[in-house]
Amino acid sequence: MSGPPDIDALMRHTRRLAWRAQALLFWERYAPVFALAGLLVALFLIATFGGVWERIGDPWRLVGLVATLACLALAAWKARLRQFPGRSEARRRVETDSGVKHRPLDTLEDRPALGGAGWSLHHAHAGTLAQNLKPPKGRPTLAPIDPCYLRLVLPVLIVLAMLVGAGDNFERLQRALKPAWQTGIAPARVSFEAWVDPPDYTGRPPIYFRNTDTIDVPAGSELVARISGTRSPTRLKISTRRRSHYLPLTHLGGDSFETRTRVNEDTLARWRVGNRIKSWHVSAVTDQPPRLSVTGDPEADKRDRLSITYSFTDDYGVEELFLIMKLHTDDADRAGETSRVDIPLSGPVREAQNSTRAIDLTRHKWAGKKVMARLYVRDGAGQSAGSRDLYFIVPDRIFIEPLAKAVIEQRGLVLAAQDQAYAPAPDYSVRDWQTMPSFDTYEPRERLDRAPAEIRRAAELIGAVTDSPSGLFRDPAVYMGLKNIESRLRYAREAKALSGIPEDLWSIAIRAEFGVLGSALEEMREAEAALREGMARRAPQREIDTLFERYNAAVDRYMDELRRQALEEGRIAQDGGDGRSVDEIEELLKAIEEANRIGDTEGARRALARLAELLENMQLQLSAGGGGSGGAPMENGMSEEMKKALEDLADMLGEQRDLQDETRRAERGAQNGEQNGDQGNRRNQTEPGAGALSPRELARQQQGLEQALEALREAVPQDDGDAAAGEPADGATGGSEGEGENQDGMTRDALNEAARAMGESRRALDGEQFGEARTAQDEAIKALRRAGEALARQAAENRREGQENRATGNYDPLGRGAGGVGDENAEADMDRQDNATKSREILEELRRRAGEQDREQIERDYLERLLNRF
Repeated sequence: MSGPPDIDALMRHTRRLAWRAQALLFWERYAPVFALAGLLVALFLIATFGGVWERIGDPWRLVGLVATLACLALAAWKARLRQFPGRSEARRRVETDSGVKHRPLDTLEDRPALGGAGWSLHHAHAGTLAQNLKPPKGRPTLAPIDPCYLRLVLPVLIVLAMLVGAGDNFERLQRALKPAWQTGIAPARVSFEAWVDPPDYTGRPPIYFRNTDTIDVPAGSELVARISGTRSPTRLKISTRRRSHYLPLTHLGGDSFETRTRVNEDTLARWRVGNRIKSWHVSAVTDQPPRLSVTGDPEADKRDRLSITYSFTDDYGVEELFLIMKLHTDDADRAGETSRVDIPLSGPVREAQNSTRAIDLTRHKWAGKKVMARLYVRDGAGQSAGSRDLYFIVPDRIFIEPLAKAVIEQRGLVLAAQDQAYAPAPDYSVRDWQTMPSFDTYEPRERLDRAPAEIRRAAELIGAVTDSPSGLFRDPAVYMGLKNIESRLRYAREAKALSGIPEDLWSIAIRAEFGVLGSALEEMREAEAALREGMARRAPQREIDTLFERYNAAVDRYMDELRRQALEEGRIAQDGGDGRSVDEIEELLKAIEEANRIGDTEGARRALARLAELLENMQLQLSAGGGGSGGAPMENGMSEEMKKALEDLADMLGEQRDLQDETRRAERGAQNGEQNGDQGNRRNQTEPGAGALSPRELARQQQGLEQALEALREAVPQDDGDAAAGEPADGATGGSEGEGENQDGMTRDALNEAARAMGESRRALDGEQFGEARTAQDEAIKALRRAGEALARQAAENRREGQENRATGNYDPLGRGAGGVGDENAEADMDRQDNATKSREILEELRRRAGEQDREQIERDYLERLLNRF
């Protein structure tokens, strides 16, 4: 005999038998009800997966769908009238099929209300009977109603249909179940078309699939596919390594449809209509980041622009070129400040080899300060590359006129406070009738008193300068501009109200320094920059036309002012050179306009660059004659010797400043215990962390500057004739030399003082006395600055004397000296006066003949050309 059964294992076994019996009961009860509906569902799926519905379309598809759904609904209605097989019925089915009586399964599931030995024996007997239970057997259900064995054929047909539509079965099922009207598709009538649109930044035209189904395209391109010949097309399938999906279609009209997708990796696009398959393989080529290098170190050119030479390459072209500057200072609060300077490009540029760009940074808030910078390029895909760290001093413009220098100083104050917020306005929440204004007032406590300290100081200084304009302002526009700036500073309520003041102060300083001609030149440069920027970003033609008109007008104003000033100063050349320049300017303007009209951006850019160079370099020279002096040619009252001396003096001043910085670094290194050796063999070694120069090397560089200064002292030109004595110009330093000295004497005294200070600096460096050396270097820098200002004032004085001579009649209308009585060249001067008289007579005769109307037209035209020339 077997032992007592394991009750838990027995209960699990009997429950499995009951669940199987319940499933059989469910099938036997409902299968006949859903037999017809199942037949229709199977036929519908076979037609769907086999592509029958795509081929024949509606109304047949809708008829099959409606009939199938109707049968399913009817079967469901009939099924709800039948009783759902329960667990008790399933247990009875198991006991009946096993021939076991007395319902042992119910006994095992029951729990006694009162325990006892009798119940235990009864429960044990039921367990023994349950061990003999067998799995339930199925009853013939569909055989009576399916003599053709469709129940076996239909599943096989469904599998075969799924093999036919492999890869698109789910898409076909979705399409077959859509309630929208669908027309049949004839594969032979369908046509496919596809191409790839590369990203705009590549500048490449569309790429078509010509005689191939595989192409390489830039990553980020757009695949465009079209299907025509049906009103109910299938969708395009896109397959990548990660996933597959179908794209929605856009109706283009008629029986044409289109879809688009972005290609960022290798993609297979496949269109399937019935048994016709069209596929395209698109291989995405990754855009490589640009490469950039900078040659040498940036430096200032003769026009106070930052000159930087760089090279870069990119697959499809660099679209952005910009400089990120970081202030190089020991001030912890300002050490992290950065500034971006955009450098315009003429559209995407693929390659640049040793290209040099000149950037005007004289208006920048860091002009004259040392910065660390990096040059960056960025392509159309957003990828960027940066250069090495670049260290330089931002070029600034040197102003000589005291008033212009004062305006620039106030501009610096405004720029320093541009990012600072105003103090909070007074709180009038407590109604104090004695202090609270009843309307908007201009009281300082409401406006200027809340401004940063730099703004208050700028307003006070401008107010002091404009308080007594008599004798200080020769140009009313400068005075009115400063008064306007003062009022804006005093009455501003917040920092954003000061946004345009730095630019206005710059324009005022230019006007004060160079007069109307300087303002016209600045306006022309601004209009040129705007036109360049518009062409670089490919602005609409209407905008380009407007920018060109503004630039053309600015050129005309500049030329008119240049011509007017030249006429006033008697600097019109007699060789016709000015006429040729004007003709060339007109030709270049027409070339720019024509290039813009036909869309030749590169040609317009080249013509614009040539025109800018021509206008910058155009000089209306003084005509020959005037005393027969063999001196160097004069330009705006400044000889070539004096101009070269000023340039050399400016270079020496910069080198002395660099040497002072190196001395400061060496002093810090000595204090920190740094072992200074001969590792710094270059003077311009300003990169942080590099070894400082040794005192011996610093002294050697200082000695080199002394020798250069000695050569400069010998080369400084002396003022010819008796120099006019007088005080230095207002606002200039170095007035301590005495009022009776002339400008030439002031220049030489300042140079002597600079030589003395340089000698003291060299001796202090030899003795490793860094503090004394820096003090002497500071004195040398100040002395060099005074020498430069005195030399510039000397040039200005020469220019004024020349203008006075022309105004008092010392020059004839043709710009030649008139001579005087008692001169040893009196005879030659008399001949020149006779020549002048003859010239006037000839001009009068030409005018008379040109006015005679009885002369032939060709002769009058010739006379007009002569008059226009002379």
